[in-house]
This record gives sequence, C-alpha cells and structure tokens, in this order.
Amino acid sequence: MKFALGFIAAVVVIAVGAAITALSYDVAASAPEPEAVSSILHSVMRHSVQARAAAAGRESWSPAELQKGFEEYDEMCVICHSAPGKERTPISKGLQPQPPDLAKASTQWTTAQLFWIISNGVRMTGMPAFGRTHGDAEIWNIVGFVRLLPKIPAQTYRDMESRAAATRREEETRHGRP
Repeated sequence: MKFALGFIAAVVVIAVGAAITALSYDVAASAPEPEAVSSILHSVMRHSVQARAAAAGRESWSPAELQKGFEEYDEMCVICHSAPGKERTPISKGLQPQPPDLAKASTQWTTAQLFWIISNGVRMTGMPAFGRTHGDAEIWNIVGFVRLLPKIPAQTYRDMESRAAATRREEETRHGRP
C-alpha cells in the first residue's frame, strides 16, 4: 500500500513539474536556451542520428561531384551554416539553437550520419529535410563537400564562389537570359 501511494505521489510530482515547465518555457528564438535543456536536446539528437544512420557511408568523391556539392552548399546551406571567411548571415544569427559551423562540426559525424542529417533534417532546429527535394546523389555530393570544408581556406572558398558565379553568368548568356 505504501509503495502504491509513493508511486502515485511520484507520478503526480513529475506531472506537476512537467506542467510547470511546459507552461513557463519560453519558446522565443531570442531567448537563450537553458544549458540543461540544450545539453539534453543535443544528446537526444546525437543518439537519434547514430541509431538511424547507416553503419557505413561513402568516403570518396570526384572533383565534379565535389563541385556540385559546393554549388548546392553555397545555394542552400551557407545562409545558416556559413563558410570559411564568411560572416554569419542575419538569418543564421537569429536561429536558436545556432546552426553549427560545419567547417568545425562536420568532423564530429561520419559520412553516413551527415547524409542522414541532410536527408532527414533535425526537428525544431531549422534544419530542413532535403531528402524530400533532392536525390541521394545530390545529398552525397553535399556530404562530400561538407567533409572537405574543414580543409578549405577562406580565399579558396571565395575563389570557388567567383568561379561558380561566372559559370552561372555564362549559362544564362548561352540560354538567352540576361
């Protein structure tokens, strides 16, 4: 009988604590995340990705695939994750939690885990699920480029941007677009 009463009391205390937390939690992206919440959510995300990603992933890419990965990254990812030598954008600065700098954070994940994250996104972080709009080959190209990011100096990234912009202008001229 004492055990049952103790169990019921514990359930009530937990339910009241959860209700107080839920009703007082500030969901504003401008509010700093409490360290305990941030730590728990990051741990849940890491374990979720590790449990769902394939055991092994691709490990090599051709120069053309890396170029395509750069183009996708520069078009879709740099706005939140930035790039070597680039300041974070206002969108990136306004997100909570802050998107990781992939030139640093990408080394903490396997290629299979990066593929899973890019393909499936991460709920409540602003990271979209690109698997809904991109094929596996495109996502693998992005993974290849992200793996290369830690080795790219700022000037090299700027040079890549310049070459990509020149290529786009040539394509537009060739197809009769201004």
